[in-house]
Amino acid sequence: MLGRKKNFKLGARVLKLGSRGSDVGQLQQRLKDFGYEPGPVDHIFGYLTQEALQFFQRDYRLKIDGIAGEEVFALLNQAKLPITRRVHVVQPGETLSSIAGQYHVGPEAFFDHHKKDIYPGQQLIFYDREVWGVLGEGIQAQESFAVNQELMTGVFFSMNPEQGVPRFVQAIKCPKIAQIVFDDAEQLISIHTILTRRKMRKSFLQLCRELVAKADGIWLGWEHISRVDGYRYFKLLRAVKRQIGARRLIITLTWEMPRWNLLGGIDFAAVSRIVDQVVVKLPLPEWNNPILDKSRYEQALHRMLNYVPAYKILLAVPVYALMWNQAEPDTWQRLSYGEAMARTFRHGARLEADSQGKSFYRFFHQQAEWLLRISSLEQLNQILALANRYNLAGIVIDRIGEEDQRFWARIRNHFSINRNL
Repeated sequence: MLGRKKNFKLGARVLKLGSRGSDVGQLQQRLKDFGYEPGPVDHIFGYLTQEALQFFQRDYRLKIDGIAGEEVFALLNQAKLPITRRVHVVQPGETLSSIAGQYHVGPEAFFDHHKKDIYPGQQLIFYDREVWGVLGEGIQAQESFAVNQELMTGVFFSMNPEQGVPRFVQAIKCPKIAQIVFDDAEQLISIHTILTRRKMRKSFLQLCRELVAKADGIWLGWEHISRVDGYRYFKLLRAVKRQIGARRLIITLTWEMPRWNLLGGIDFAAVSRIVDQVVVKLPLPEWNNPILDKSRYEQALHRMLNYVPAYKILLAVPVYALMWNQAEPDTWQRLSYGEAMARTFRHGARLEADSQGKSFYRFFHQQAEWLLRISSLEQLNQILALANRYNLAGIVIDRIGEEDQRFWARIRNHFSINRNL
């Protein structure tokens, strides 16, 4: 009787310290396959299995209790984990720099160890991250992509349903995700029409089916959804995912989007369960704040992680500069790094510091006072480090061709690039 009861399928019951059976052996083997050390596959849930499971739960920001339940099984039953864990065992005479060189990364990739002494036999843990770039049609974007594509998982390209897939996309050999966009003036109306009119929704789903024949997924970067359309949005995402199957469905969530309450809104947790990944995006700052502020990013992540698993999050990182006319601080202009630096030299801009000690440029042009914000490499470093600190899926570079080219060296230092979808 007892022997027959031990023949369980993985996920059929909750497993914890002291459990025995074939499902415990499956759990141990899955943990071992994914780079964890549960001890021998002996079908007995012992302390080594519990410790390995706790490391797994920590990596995926699950409740760290050493108990295998529904959330653990949902991940372990996947053929490929969302984030690849990599382990290096330190050998005598090795330094962190020499180990990093073996994997073509910098010491920053070993986030838990890069400021500590290492010793032989120690396990150094790092992860493969996804690095996506938003790719435009301009020459600068194409040139930057050609030079740096080995440091990217793939690209997002914009596609207006009225215009079709851009021609330049056909030549892209790496993974590519189609971002469905509408004209700015009609964006709210277009989204609301799709969500409320059956005929338009049917046409949109047909468009999604056609797109995944040419791309590896779809990104709905819709940030403007009315509160009354929240549940309709949820149902649309569910329908899109059924249409595209194994292809990726990615959405954008910002903290300014209407969250679920009695009056409607978007249930962040519910939509994140439907989609494959979520791009977390911060609103553009006001003129008296830096573009990249570590505290703002951490605050947004802390709140978003209450709803979205870390392993699904892609953090949007703007790499462009912003310029404001002091007389109209609510209106900004977007510039590439190269254009911004040219402005500083052309107009003799003065480098100043704000109340937070963050640098910005001030100059006068055409009888107006202008303020210019350019993100420093140190600010970019801090944001990249957050992806490792919170074990996120990766980042989205907004946009390729507008960055300081030195930024790519920071990418190489922080991340081992995941190129396999």
